[in-house]
Amino acid sequence: MTLELRPGLPGWWLRAAIGLLGALVIVVLAVQGLGFSMVIVFGVVVAVTVALPSSPAMTVLIGGAAIATAFMDGVDVSVEAVLLIPLLHLGHVLSAIAGVLPLDSRLHLSAFRRPLRRYLLIQVAMLALVAVAVLLPAGRVDPIIEVAGLLAAAGVALVALPRS
Repeated sequence: MTLELRPGLPGWWLRAAIGLLGALVIVVLAVQGLGFSMVIVFGVVVAVTVALPSSPAMTVLIGGAAIATAFMDGVDVSVEAVLLIPLLHLGHVLSAIAGVLPLDSRLHLSAFRRPLRRYLLIQVAMLALVAVAVLLPAGRVDPIIEVAGLLAAAGVALVALPRS
């Protein structure tokens, strides 16, 4: 018994999406005030990520964007910094999928249901953490409140861990 599949998208569309996301990351970093020489460096990293999605280039892009954002002037939780999180996460997910697929493969969008569901669940949790970070006071906090917050975060992590 054979199963007939409709033709999917060409495999290079996934790499094109990675390149588009990388370009968006560079634009967001440039809007934050990233210098021209660093834009060129990030452009090379994005090109390597597109050419070799299974390489650590996407991890370098994520780390570099985080470091660049941390050292830029501005508010603690800026819109640009929050926008980078889903962009880089989606790029990481797409790079992981593109890393195991041959370039001449066919992509069926139904295969992206589970990764998309997981991606959206993580992004909802991330936005909840951003909301907490925005609502926290900016000044000095009593040490007892800091300890209580750390214990609460550890409790949430323990509840979220899978049980075997």
